[in-house]
Amino acid sequence: MTAIDWSVLSGPRVSRRTLAKVASASGAAAFAARLGAAGAAAAPRVRIHGAPALRRQEPTQGGRLRVGFLVSQIVTLDPQQLAQGVVAGSILPSIFSSLVQFDQDLGLVPDLAETWEVTEDGLGYTFTLRQGLTFHNGDTLTADDVRYTYERTTNPDFASPHANKLALVDTLETPDERTVNITLSAPFAPFLAVACTRGPGRALTPVPRRAIEELGDEQFGITPVGSGPFAIVAESVEVGRGFEMAAFEGWYGGRPYLDAVEIQLIPEASSAASALEAGDVDVIDPAPATLFEQLSGNPDLVVVEGPSTSWRGVVMNQARPPWDNPDARMAVAKALNRQTFVETAFFGLAAPSVGAIAPAFGWAYLPPEEVEDPQAYNLEEARALAEQAGIVGARPVIISSEEIGQRPTEVLRTQLAELGLDPQVDFQQASTFNERWQAGDYDMFLHGSVVDADPDDGHWNIFYSEGPWNTFGYKSEEADRLLVASRETADQEERARLFQELQGVLQRDVAAAFAYHPLDLVAMSAAVSGLPTIPEQRYYEKVSLED
Repeated sequence: MTAIDWSVLSGPRVSRRTLAKVASASGAAAFAARLGAAGAAAAPRVRIHGAPALRRQEPTQGGRLRVGFLVSQIVTLDPQQLAQGVVAGSILPSIFSSLVQFDQDLGLVPDLAETWEVTEDGLGYTFTLRQGLTFHNGDTLTADDVRYTYERTTNPDFASPHANKLALVDTLETPDERTVNITLSAPFAPFLAVACTRGPGRALTPVPRRAIEELGDEQFGITPVGSGPFAIVAESVEVGRGFEMAAFEGWYGGRPYLDAVEIQLIPEASSAASALEAGDVDVIDPAPATLFEQLSGNPDLVVVEGPSTSWRGVVMNQARPPWDNPDARMAVAKALNRQTFVETAFFGLAAPSVGAIAPAFGWAYLPPEEVEDPQAYNLEEARALAEQAGIVGARPVIISSEEIGQRPTEVLRTQLAELGLDPQVDFQQASTFNERWQAGDYDMFLHGSVVDADPDDGHWNIFYSEGPWNTFGYKSEEADRLLVASRETADQEERARLFQELQGVLQRDVAAAFAYHPLDLVAMSAAVSGLPTIPEQRYYEKVSLED
């Protein structure tokens, strides 16, 4: 294997081409490939539907951007606790800056760190913070805040689901106010992307000690204090309804063009679309696939269709019989007609899934026709397995929420009914749903991962034996070995081989009955200008509203 000179990942900018050359050493080459490009250095493929979309005239200062956000509840805005991927990509980047961020060309560029250096062996990372950084409460942001964030994230009592991203950190030292020295015990291929980036890499997103001590962890998750371009207006927060974010004058990048961004929670898709068409909101995110044709045909609107790193599949609670029986799980997997699933649930705006490697991770992904899939649709075989496992007539409860969607859940119920089951759907608000699945209190649900900077995100958390989101009891020494190995090599071909081998293990074990990969869709008024097309992430600081 060719030795990797990890120092080429040093800042102040790591180009997409450099990321491609070192394969997925930072995780961001995977992020480039996720755009569906033929190669990691190729241009992103994003489709824009509607009138002069995303045009950039001279930006207009001022105005309030009204965003209809299609969830019923945001469980927390604490970056170290947040498990709602759509929130991490769409809202968190406005409130919290991090050490580095992705640019529109998918290179890594400075955020709070004006530059960084990586040693040749990949074990040492030195970040130099910008001068004069402040949090929204006026507190100075220094290297000590990065150290405090690291200690908070890795504190077992805090139980952050992102602590595993820092498991290889051997030491974190702050010799002065602007320098953070991190030493890893072994090279960790996606470290910059999954631990340090604005939005996805929230393990090291700096948080202010004083605000947390004054507010407490729970309240901090409701009215957080960050260092991003917009600050939460605490008195505007209405749990279950929304909140306002005001332009932060002290942001290092300068005051945003907008005066404020207003987040309105609108969980019902048709209501969100009606609000956009009536001019009651300026953006709906994510745009519903079921109304894509209606929205993209409106001359006053723009719809952006882009790739995502999302996947979803049915996980069955192996602590509850009969789902501890592999034949029962395989019966479910073989009963999923994935092509019909995406056509019915998403009007074709999704891709059938054979695993947790999204098509956008082009360096590791293999299309279904190139994969020998033991879970491939075969209703006759599925029914025979169901009879053998004694699950015909079983009444499993499928828990779900609006982040998964009513329509995909109902399509799943229908296909399982064709297997001979009598599934019951328990559709819940986000907070209840998250409590249930995180506690392992379910029979089955459409699990998955979104806003991933590397395939590591969507595999480790869910399929590692001790992964924070593995609440369905899957344990495999073989899968664990492959997961660890994928973190320890920076060679792209080797990582691809490991993830593909892991995919075969997960398929065989029916760790999940893999179902689909949705697209990233956002719809907006044609008056909205300057929103960058970064997959599954929304940066509002350069957005303006045109007359």
